[in-house]
Amino acid sequence: MLEKRDLYRLPWSMNDNPIAWLEVSDICNIQCEGCYRQRITGHKSLEQLKEEVLFFKRWRNPDNFSIAGGEPLIHPQIVELVAFMREQGVKPVILTNAVALKPDLLHELKKAGLAGFTIHIDSHQNRPHWKGKTESELNELRQQCAEMIAAEGGLYTIFNSTVYPSTYHEIQDVVRWGQANIDKVQGLVFITYRTATMDTQAAMAFEQEVDMSRLSYVRDSFSEKFVTGPEVYQAIKEVSPAYEPSSYLGGSIVHSSFKWLIGATVGTKGEMLGSVGKRGMEIAQAGHHLLYGTYLAYLSNPKLGGLVFWLAPWDKSIRQAYAARWKSILRDPRKLFQKVYLQSVGIIQAPDILPDGRADMCDSCPDITILDGKLVNSCRMDEVRLFGGFVTVVEKKPEVVNQDHG
Repeated sequence: MLEKRDLYRLPWSMNDNPIAWLEVSDICNIQCEGCYRQRITGHKSLEQLKEEVLFFKRWRNPDNFSIAGGEPLIHPQIVELVAFMREQGVKPVILTNAVALKPDLLHELKKAGLAGFTIHIDSHQNRPHWKGKTESELNELRQQCAEMIAAEGGLYTIFNSTVYPSTYHEIQDVVRWGQANIDKVQGLVFITYRTATMDTQAAMAFEQEVDMSRLSYVRDSFSEKFVTGPEVYQAIKEVSPAYEPSSYLGGSIVHSSFKWLIGATVGTKGEMLGSVGKRGMEIAQAGHHLLYGTYLAYLSNPKLGGLVFWLAPWDKSIRQAYAARWKSILRDPRKLFQKVYLQSVGIIQAPDILPDGRADMCDSCPDITILDGKLVNSCRMDEVRLFGGFVTVVEKKPEVVNQDHG
C-alpha cells in the first residue's frame, strides 16, 4: 500500500520547477482520444517561441524544455528551436507521437543539441496502419522507434501511454517490453484517462454556462470507472516486484491523492535488481539544485545506471539492489560484465472532478505552459483559450417542461 510518508515529496514549485512545457503548435498529424488540445491558432513563430523560452528561463528555472503540441516534429523550425534551447543551457526534450520521426530528421535534431524524446503510443490513437492494435501489438511500433533512436545514439527515449479502463489490464505487457529493452528505453510513463461528460454535467465559466462540446476532452457519456494512480502502481508491481516509486506530487485539493508517482528501477538486460528509494531521490534532487541551480527531471547522460550504487550508503533500497546484483554475479560470474541501467517509471493521474465541481489538479504542476504571458496548466489551457478561464463542472439542472392545460 502506498504511504506518502514513505515517499519523497518532490520540492518542485511554480517558480522553481525542472520542466518547462513549451507548446510549439496546436496542429497534429493524428488524433488521439486522450488529447486535451485542439487546433485554434496553428504553429507559433520561431520569434514567439524564443521569447517564451526566455520567459521560462526567467520565471520557471527549468532543467529541461518539454517541447510539446500538437505535434512538434511537424513544426517547420523545430531544429532551429532545439538549437536555441541548447544555447540557453537547458535540455530540449521532444514529446511526439513519432509519426514524422525519420532518421534524417533525428540526426539533425541530435546535431542541434536534442537531449531525448518522450514518445506517446497507445491503442486509442488514430494512428495510420496501427488502428485496432492492442498495447501488446503496439510494442512492435515501440521497438521500431527505440531501435531508430538507439542507432543514432546519445539520446534519451521514454514512452508514454494513456491508461483507459479498457486497457488497464494491458499495462503489464508494456512494462515487460520496457524491461526487456532497458538498454534502449530509459523510461515509461502511464497517464490515467479522465474526461468530462455532457449527459449529467454542465460547465460554468464566470457564472455563465458554456458549451462543453467545444472541448476536445469532453464526451457525451462515460460509464466506466476511471483508473487511479495507485491502481496502476499495483498492476506494475505484480509484474515487476523490484519496482517501487521513490517520490510523488499530491493533489491541489485532496490531501490523500497521488498525482505524480515517480520511480526508477535498477537492472541489467533480463534482470531487475531493485529501485531507487526515497533518500536516493532526495539526494539527487537536492544535490542537482546545489550544484547546477535546478531540480532534476532528465539525467544528462542516459548511461549513468551503475553510478547509482554510489548512493547505497544513504539509501536502503539501493543497498538492496546492490546486494541483489552481487548475489546474481555469485550465481553466474559472467554477469559481472553486464551493464547496469536505470529505467524511470512514472504514473500520472489526470485532474479529478470533485463533487463540488472543482478539479483536483497536480500540486506544483510540472506541465504548466505559457498563454498570453502567463503560466497556465497545459491540460486545461483550451478552457482559457475558448472561454477566458477555467470551467467548473456542475450537475445539470432538470429541464422544466411547460404544460398547457388550456
